[in-house]
Amino acid sequence: MRMDPAYREMIVTQEAHFREYAKKSTQSLGRKHQIPEDAFRTPFERDLHRVLHSLPFRRLKHKTQVFFSPQDDHICTRLEHSLHVASISSTICRRLRLNSTLAEAIALAHDLGHPPFGHLGEKALGAIHDEQNRNCTDNKLPPFHHEAQSLRVIDLFGNSLHEPLYLTYEVRDGVVCHCGERSDSCLKPQYDKDLRSVDITSARKQLPATIEGCVARVADIISYLGRDFEDAHMAGLLSQEDLPTNLRAALAPDDTRNINSQIIGTLITDLVRNSLSQNYLRFSSEVYEAMIEMKRFNYDRIYYHPKLAGQDKRIYLILSELFAYFLSVLGDSSLLGELRSGNYPNRPCKVFSQFLNDMQHPEGTSSGQIVSDFVAGMSDNFALDCFRDLFTVQAVV
Repeated sequence: MRMDPAYREMIVTQEAHFREYAKKSTQSLGRKHQIPEDAFRTPFERDLHRVLHSLPFRRLKHKTQVFFSPQDDHICTRLEHSLHVASISSTICRRLRLNSTLAEAIALAHDLGHPPFGHLGEKALGAIHDEQNRNCTDNKLPPFHHEAQSLRVIDLFGNSLHEPLYLTYEVRDGVVCHCGERSDSCLKPQYDKDLRSVDITSARKQLPATIEGCVARVADIISYLGRDFEDAHMAGLLSQEDLPTNLRAALAPDDTRNINSQIIGTLITDLVRNSLSQNYLRFSSEVYEAMIEMKRFNYDRIYYHPKLAGQDKRIYLILSELFAYFLSVLGDSSLLGELRSGNYPNRPCKVFSQFLNDMQHPEGTSSGQIVSDFVAGMSDNFALDCFRDLFTVQAVV
């Protein structure tokens, strides 16, 4: 099936107002793995919908953004964060006459590979990869970066009801190059990059090839700066008065309690004003400096807060023990035979067996990489349940 000609013509007409450097839907380079075209959806619309209905996206509702397994339903999860990034990306693109659908698709998919327990979980898996590499001479694991892992999820994860996402080259590139930890005052896409060559090694080494990918990258930062402060206030770690006066004046000057909303509005407005009619994104120097200082404030007062930083050893213990256990499962031929026959010694092994059937790992993928993919895909809740099921004493009477 091919796109309906009348609908294609309508899309061409609608996108005629885009800036000349925007990525038009009809100019997509396609997919690494082809799927049938849709009569009434552009490739980027299909990407957005495929992510929205995927299992990895659903799991984000139980993955940490900053606060681990929060009891308060109003604390931000990684699912909510992804929706925030998509919303902010859409707002920026519409004001700059860019392809909002492409930016939204990138935003929804950008954290699909994030492991449980937020950035401390990513740090723990990175340390586990390093330990595995010290103990083996071949099949070394790459550095663990959630951007690269998101691309692995896009290309490899499927199940009996869903094929892998197989997203367009433009969305794959935007996801693996989003790197929300880096803040730039000016962000210009690598327009001349070969999108077909982008792979997991591009993470944290390249900029996106589209300006919509750059929008999603900036929106990632905009979305968490104020929201993390708001969540820290709700969690009792900070009060509104703790925000320095100069930051309040620069980013949230109105005399209201909704600091997060003001920060988002200030950053979007400044970015749009300074990026109109440009083929790059830019903040003013004043707002950029305030944004960087706000980021430092969040690190000092929130991310390194004793109540959060003190969890790193526990998180490392949980993930390293789970990694070692499932690595031992892969090394036990008799146990693997039991799993294939449907004889599961515990629920974690049942889920692991399903995972082995679902993932389309290339021939020769190392056991360490397979286990890393499994552990990275866990939600906070499932990781904690697995640890309890496998390593705590169970009552027998």
